[in-house]
Amino acid sequence: MAKYKRIKNIQIETSTICNAACPQCLREWHNGDYNFFKQTYIPTDFYENRIPDRIYQEIESINFCGVMGDPCAAPNFIDVCRTIKKKNPKIYISIATNGGMKSEEWWKELACVLGEHDSVIFGIDGLEDTNHIYRINVRWNNLIRNAKAFINAGGNAHWQFIVFAHNEHQIMQAEMLSQNYGFKKFFTIYNNRFFIEELFNRETYGADGKRLMPPTIKEEKSILLKFNKKTEEEWGRVSENSCIKCQSLEYQELYIDAETHLLPCCYIAGAKFTLNSEDPDGYYSLWTQYGNDNLKLNLYDWDSIMDSEFWHQLESTWTKKFSEGRLLVCSGTCSSDLEAKFTLYRNSKDEIN
Repeated sequence: MAKYKRIKNIQIETSTICNAACPQCLREWHNGDYNFFKQTYIPTDFYENRIPDRIYQEIESINFCGVMGDPCAAPNFIDVCRTIKKKNPKIYISIATNGGMKSEEWWKELACVLGEHDSVIFGIDGLEDTNHIYRINVRWNNLIRNAKAFINAGGNAHWQFIVFAHNEHQIMQAEMLSQNYGFKKFFTIYNNRFFIEELFNRETYGADGKRLMPPTIKEEKSILLKFNKKTEEEWGRVSENSCIKCQSLEYQELYIDAETHLLPCCYIAGAKFTLNSEDPDGYYSLWTQYGNDNLKLNLYDWDSIMDSEFWHQLESTWTKKFSEGRLLVCSGTCSSDLEAKFTLYRNSKDEIN
C-alpha cells in the first residue's frame, strides 16, 4: 500500500463491551445475539508494549471510539488514558461514549487524568423523553449525572446529537440545555444507516417498538457518511466506475480494533463482521487470505503488519471491478465520483476547541 508519510491520528476500539443496545449499531445486527463477535477489551500492557514509542511521538491524536463497543465500558480505561499521557502528554485524546455507565467518582477521575484540551463526546440523541428511544438501556438520570460530574471536575465535554424524526424537534432545546450544563460544544449528525437498511431491506425499532425514521427537516450539514437515495442497482453502477481515494491515507489515520487488528479505518473493521463468501466483492477473499490474525498487533510488530500483503492487496482493489475484487466498503465510503459525498467529523484539536 502507498506509504503513509506519517501517522497523525489513531482511532482505537479499546472495547467491544457496551451497556446500550442501539438498534442501528452493528452489535445489534442479530437482535441481541452477540455470539458473532467476542466481547473483550484491550489490556493496558498492550498500550505499553505493542504500540512503538516512535508512533506515540509522531501522532497528534488518539480517538477512542469503536464499531462494537463503548470505550468507557472497558474496566481498565482510565489506566489506558494514564498510559498514553505517560507516553506523550501532548497527544490529544477524544472519547466517544453514551455516558450511561460507571459512577460519578469514575467520571471525576477521568476528568483529572485527561488534559485541558482533551474531550469526551457524549452521544445524547434527544432529551429525557427521547434519548432512550435510540440509546436503549441508557438511563437519562445516570447519563446527566455522569456528564455533570465530568464537567464539574474540569472535563471538556461535547454533546453529539444524532437526528431522527422522533427527536428533530428538540435540537434547539437540547443545545440550550448543553450550554446550561457546561458542554463546550453541541453538534448534530445525520447517519448513513438508513441507506444501509435500504440496501439490506431492514427496518429498525427503538424503545417501545417505535420504528426509527430519518429526519424530515432539511439537512443543513451532514457530518457523517451520507448518500442520496438510490436503488442498489443504481448505487452499484455508479460506485463500480468511481475513483477510490482512501480517506485514511489522505488524513494519515489508522484504526486498531479490540482484537488488536491494525487496519486503515473503522469501515474496513466493521465489514469483517458481515463476511459472506457469496458477497459480490473481494472482501471475503482478502480477509480470509491475508487478514485476520496476520494483522494482530498482539502477535506481530507494527512495521511487519504495515508492510504485509493485506495492505498491498487492499490498495490493488481500488482500480478493479466488483467481479475482480473491488470492495463495496471502499466504494461506499471513499468513492470520489459518487454524487453523494461524505465528510468525516474530524476529531482534531484545532477544530474542536
